Amino acid sequence: MARWSMAALALMAWKTAFSAASSFEWRWDDWQISVVNDQVQVLYRQALVFRLTPPLTMRFRDGEGRRGVVTLRWQGGEGEGVWTLGVNRHQITVLAQHTLSQPSLLTWRWLTVNGHLLQGAKSSPVGGEWKGLTVFGAMHLSVGGDGAQTRWQPSDNDWNAALIYPFPTTKSVAQLEGELPPHWLKAEPPKGEPSVHPMDLVQGEFWDLPLVPRPKWWRWGDAPFRLGRQVPLFVAQGYERAAERLCHFLQERWLRQVTVRLWTPNTSLERGIVIASHHSPLREEAAKLEPLLRHELPNEGYALAATPQGAWILAADAKGAFWGAQTLRQLLRLTNEGALIVPGVFIRDYPDFPFRGVHFVADDHSPEFHTRLTTEVLASLKFNRLIVQLDHLKWERHPELWQPWSLPKDGAKRLQQIAEANEMEVIPLLPTLSHCEYLFGALGSGKPKVNADISEDPEVAYAYCPNSERTYRLVFDLLDEVLTLFNPRWVHLGHDEVTNRGRFGQCMRCQGTPPHQLFAYDVRRLYDFLKERGIRTMLWGDMLLRPDEASDATHGGEPFNFWLSRRLLPRDIVIMDWHYQPAPYYPSVHLFKREGFTVIGATWRNLQNIADFAKAAHKAGAWGMVQTTWTGFGNNRNALRDFPDQFTALVTAADRFWNADTSSPSFSDWNVFETLWRDSLVRPMAGFILDLTEAANVPLANLVGVSEGALWGSRRWWNRRLFWLPTDEQGNLKALALRSVWLNQAPKEVVLPINESAMELTFVHATGFPVPDETVVGGYEIWLADGERLTVPLRYGQNLRALTDDRPLRDLRASIAWRWMTPKGTIALNALTVPLPSEKEVNSVRFYAAHDEATPLLAALTGISSKGVAEGAP
Repeated sequence: MARWSMAALALMAWKTAFSAASSFEWRWDDWQISVVNDQVQVLYRQALVFRLTPPLTMRFRDGEGRRGVVTLRWQGGEGEGVWTLGVNRHQITVLAQHTLSQPSLLTWRWLTVNGHLLQGAKSSPVGGEWKGLTVFGAMHLSVGGDGAQTRWQPSDNDWNAALIYPFPTTKSVAQLEGELPPHWLKAEPPKGEPSVHPMDLVQGEFWDLPLVPRPKWWRWGDAPFRLGRQVPLFVAQGYERAAERLCHFLQERWLRQVTVRLWTPNTSLERGIVIASHHSPLREEAAKLEPLLRHELPNEGYALAATPQGAWILAADAKGAFWGAQTLRQLLRLTNEGALIVPGVFIRDYPDFPFRGVHFVADDHSPEFHTRLTTEVLASLKFNRLIVQLDHLKWERHPELWQPWSLPKDGAKRLQQIAEANEMEVIPLLPTLSHCEYLFGALGSGKPKVNADISEDPEVAYAYCPNSERTYRLVFDLLDEVLTLFNPRWVHLGHDEVTNRGRFGQCMRCQGTPPHQLFAYDVRRLYDFLKERGIRTMLWGDMLLRPDEASDATHGGEPFNFWLSRRLLPRDIVIMDWHYQPAPYYPSVHLFKREGFTVIGATWRNLQNIADFAKAAHKAGAWGMVQTTWTGFGNNRNALRDFPDQFTALVTAADRFWNADTSSPSFSDWNVFETLWRDSLVRPMAGFILDLTEAANVPLANLVGVSEGALWGSRRWWNRRLFWLPTDEQGNLKALALRSVWLNQAPKEVVLPINESAMELTFVHATGFPVPDETVVGGYEIWLADGERLTVPLRYGQNLRALTDDRPLRDLRASIAWRWMTPKGTIALNALTVPLPSEKEVNSVRFYAAHDEATPLLAALTGISSKGVAEGAP
């Protein structure tokens, strides 16, 4: 059996005697001092402000209290101690003296200060003295010990002060002097009851970017035109496409019930939307409000006037009406009262270029991809031509040319129908002479797999022989199918980069003929074929330029001198003059025009080149511009992933083709394209707003210690959903706060009458003070009309945090809604969305507190509903 020393036996006897911690409690005035588990807890006005801990393993022995003074005695194997605590009004003094049985190097975690007590202070405790101004008022702490250093360290939401004795000691003395604010925060008495407001729209996504392309001229008017649930749309004969697209947009995107009526000059003026000719009597009515709208408009131009009496689109022609409708779509806004409006505005607008095209390479995915691109992006950006490259069509007469990605003809026809419904003309492009891999059943620089006998170079599937009649039987077959399918006014015949691969002019039939004559002969054969059928021809222009005539895309110089073929070509051919790199000058447009050709400039993905070339082409008198996209064959499924810059460049191109001479835009190409391309993030929904303005009882600035004006409220949109944040008369943000030890005269719970239908509720809330994660601080009880009750507990860190705590939330239904940057850090409000089992009548919501210190806050509540509201709702 082990032998025990007398000291060890004495220590065991002491531990046995005090194995159950003694307790002590004393109250006087606003103070309460208690000992729990050998720790002294100091409460002031019911709030736990300090925790005091004895050194080493000393245990509480006994204590006594009298008026304003408490004496506590401690004992342990290391020694004994006596504490004296004195309180007076809002001041406290503590003196702790300990005698140790043997010298010790002592680190004594003496004091823990509740971090809530310091909320709003500019500085944190450092050293033995600290003074600061908190949300509750002035505060002073003096912490130290004889011969000891005081070190502070944060822990969770508290501040810990440790006394460090640098030399062994048998006596330790610690002191605390504290002057606390005379009172905690007080809630204001509510001015009234919360109010519920049914809304036409509490949720919806509207265009929040600048108008794209930018109008030639515009100014804001005084008052908006508000679209109620019922929207009369008056349309003059010939402008049906514009009306049809606008009607569909209003019905699908904004839940409007649109009634389309025929407008004639004899139609009496009614409140609504009008699409009519600029030469109608409405022109003079609009000019009374803005004289500039009286001026004549070029082709595709429009004037737009929005006043409280309606929105009028007065167009030069059908295309102008369609573009005016696109502008009107971008102008639609949601107000803070949940109303759909067109802001008061006057616009006079028209394009700089008559021809504004987009080129793309078609494949089997085009009916899906390019249909969406056309309807959602290109039409909105006011392009009016599509150049559709058709290397891989499912040819009826030549199925040997099919590839897995070949475009079915019904898909191609559907593309054309979609384009024409959006005022875009389709111009088919069939690469001829060069880039003819498709004719040989090959890709890249491989050998021909079919039709090898007409390949100009038997080793390279690229250019065909222009001196073979079988070439033209094949090409004419394909062109005939193109003409039958599209019935176009124009066909683009390619003819670019003829010498890019393989040998040209070297086959037995072509040897000895100058290459430029071969080029011109081939163009003429195809040109005549088209002209006999009333179709005009377009060509790429690079083979017609020498290197000294432009900065890039000049492939017509030595040694073959294709540029000489310019003299041999009919002048009614349109030259598509492509240049893809920025240059100080773009002389080729002027050169081609001087020689009698009509010219269209073509750009690609370099934004500076798009802007500069469009400006130069407009100055030189070009007919228009084309923005090309090169995504490869059979790759349209991955086009946005692989070539995003080509599609965002469409935005710059649209703006510059409409306004060639303007300065750089203020918008982001990607933001505009992404907004147009994607579906609406949220459905338009009706619902209700809970306005807590009259019931709000605490300015949030008071809870975090910032000045008035730092947190401003009013009506706001978050996640495309409307909320009314309560404010005082000066616009300072307030909330409905529940009672805690830090906030007096607030209710412990509040029942909010609703009596509205909803399928989802979103609460905007926070707590006034941080608490440990997973703490249940309160909750909502949602009472439904059928007697069902939904309980939503609020767990800190899951679905809400304190105003001063902007860390992420773990509940997927919750996130930060708004942040304010202040001199004292970031202030945040959280949002929590609670789905209901189905669309149901919500009778009331009970908001309750379940924690002494957290102080739950409710700033806003919005419910969304699939049901409409009355026309008279705000």
